[in-house]
Amino acid sequence: MDIKIKTDDLKFKFRVSAVFIHDCKLLVDKYRTEESYCLPGGYVNLGETSSEGMIREIKEETNLDFKVVKFMGIIENFFTNFDKDKTHEIDFYYKVELNEVADLKNFDLNRIENDNGFIIHHHFKWIELSKLNEFNLLPNSIKENILNDKDIFHYVIKED
Repeated sequence: MDIKIKTDDLKFKFRVSAVFIHDCKLLVDKYRTEESYCLPGGYVNLGETSSEGMIREIKEETNLDFKVVKFMGIIENFFTNFDKDKTHEIDFYYKVELNEVADLKNFDLNRIENDNGFIIHHHFKWIELSKLNEFNLLPNSIKENILNDKDIFHYVIKED
């Protein structure tokens, strides 16, 4: 069971996000509009660790086998989502790499995922790291950490 809670006036989500860099390019997923992207990932299940959730989610989304290289950090984000829901999200970020790089040759950038009966259309894209700042990667504060491969980070982002 995904760790997400919805009340009348607030949504809470416990997420994991994958930072997968290959050939100086970052794998991102189109997020609801042509202009916005997010990192692959999803909700942690009740009873699983965030790293276990990371491996499960990225496998479900990409159908590729990954391993966690390192924990990067946490962003606690308070925002209003595209559906106008006030949202409190805690997102754990992990740098990941493929178990077998050769598997990329069969990777389909447009995938359909059946997430517990909910159909999700993924539109993955490779963004050159040198051009990352030209893209609307959400949340935008993660870009600096990806580009600089900083030590462990923690941000709290709260809208007024």
